[in-house]
Amino acid sequence: MESEQDSTATEKVMRRVRGLFAKAEGTDNSDEADTFRAKAYELLAKHNLDEMRVRASGQQSASSARDNQIVIVRFDIPLRYRNERIMLLVSVAGALRNRGVDCGDGVQRIIGVRRNVERARFLYSLLTPQMLSATSKYVPDDPFDHAAVVRERQSFMNGFADMVYLRLCEAEANAVREAGDAVAVVVKEDVDRTNAAFVKKWPNTRKTSLAHGHSGAGFEAGLRSGNAADVGHTRLGGGRKALGS
Repeated sequence: MESEQDSTATEKVMRRVRGLFAKAEGTDNSDEADTFRAKAYELLAKHNLDEMRVRASGQQSASSARDNQIVIVRFDIPLRYRNERIMLLVSVAGALRNRGVDCGDGVQRIIGVRRNVERARFLYSLLTPQMLSATSKYVPDDPFDHAAVVRERQSFMNGFADMVYLRLCEAEANAVREAGDAVAVVVKEDVDRTNAAFVKKWPNTRKTSLAHGHSGAGFEAGLRSGNAADVGHTRLGGGRKALGS
């Protein structure tokens, strides 16, 4: 059972993360927004390592044992900008060492260690409205060409998602490096367990491409807004398609 002290510490961190995202949303200065998001990623990564250190020491409470279970969580993605929302989910979940499957009709399932899946769900819920808000403010060169506006905004969101992926990966890698070799071993164990669980649950997936628009100005603007860099994302297909290998 999670102690009151552990619960309070986690809630405090989550409030701080939400506060940093609120500051990012509340500023029109893109550099300030980038800084607030980067601090939020760093804070969440370092908080996660507290539990990893406990595991590395060989000690584990009932609550930490629960957090280390492999779980599958379903996400139902709305139709509007569905592919772009999926790209964001893939980016967040993958950066936090999860795997995922596209079951069609907007249904996504993410598998991983509960702690990592819950962090992905938390960040995705905060980043989605920020991505949509930033997209609504982006005005392409020809705002009267409706088809071009749609394409540019889709590309903007792809850039945003790629930026988020890189920044999250950077924050996670920095935190693990600072924590030392013992924690790095625990992190690798989580990755191996997640991959094994994925293969066991969905053994017949095959790799296909996830549509990913890179229309110049929109994509570059999305990169700046998300503050990261382009990375490739894939889906796997069979009956289902896997996200974030």
